[in-house]
Amino acid sequence: MARTTQTGTLRVACVGAGNIGRSWAIAYAMGGAEVRLFDISEAALARAWTFIDAAADDFVAAGRLERKELLRERIHAVTSLTAALDDVHHVQESVSDDPAVKRAVFAELDALAAPSVTIGSSSGELPVSKFTEGLPGAGRCLLVHPVNPPHILRAIEICPTPWTERWALDACRTMVESMGMVPVDVTREINGYVINRLQYALIGEALHLVGEGYCEPKAIDAAIKHGLGLRWAFLGPFETSHLNATQGYREYMLTDEAGARRLMSDIRADYAWDHALIERIHGYLIQAMRSEDIVQHQQRRDRQLLSLMQHLQEQPQLAAAVDGPETKPVRGER
Repeated sequence: MARTTQTGTLRVACVGAGNIGRSWAIAYAMGGAEVRLFDISEAALARAWTFIDAAADDFVAAGRLERKELLRERIHAVTSLTAALDDVHHVQESVSDDPAVKRAVFAELDALAAPSVTIGSSSGELPVSKFTEGLPGAGRCLLVHPVNPPHILRAIEICPTPWTERWALDACRTMVESMGMVPVDVTREINGYVINRLQYALIGEALHLVGEGYCEPKAIDAAIKHGLGLRWAFLGPFETSHLNATQGYREYMLTDEAGARRLMSDIRADYAWDHALIERIHGYLIQAMRSEDIVQHQQRRDRQLLSLMQHLQEQPQLAAAVDGPETKPVRGER
């Protein structure tokens, strides 16, 4: 059914139709909202529709969507920001992570959106306070940041700025939960927040290991795909450590505390990689996934993620480990 608020169906404006914005539009539509997908570029909106239609096919095939036309019925593409913001409950910004661009966009959003509208940023690295300070409506601005692609993965970081008002934080958290997503509560701002700091810590050490000749890029991907990543699909790192010792996490961390501290101090998340290393790894990747075929590989990734998510949700024994409500099929009732 369509997601409702106290005043009716949830209406969301997704500002920016790039990789994140178009995926957000699908996520909100799958959650039952009516969505206005805004971009100044007609070409970007056309690419978004191609992506949305492919996602609809995948959801129908997986039994998550009753009929593919539902996404087109719930998502409306617009090139007028005023039209996008008219009578919405929430705005989801997904433009370039450039502080000047974001500040200009947020100033416009703040000027045009009604005072009761929450404004969430998909900022992956910049603290939202960096581009909302001094805005008349800064109290309704905050981080609402997904893991890509948000129309399939459910973890959503939510973080207030120093001036975010409690009602806005509560409204966004309630909205996220109502759509079957899992809030990742971040209590105060830090560059990159939680998800990207964890991700880049791993990426930095991976660059270190390859850059210093300890292994080839293929070995890094194999270690995650066929090892660590399989556990992480249904257990977090603390939960994984807890199950790696007979007596649990304390034993895992303290049995060889000195060794654990040595290893952590030796890890190079801040490795000084150069462009030659990036080109080398890029060369390895395009052997199997050519740059001109990225969209097709993204669609294959999304289908595999969707299949994995459904498998995990169908395992009763994993219910305690896989947090969040069950994702139910989206029906066509209004």
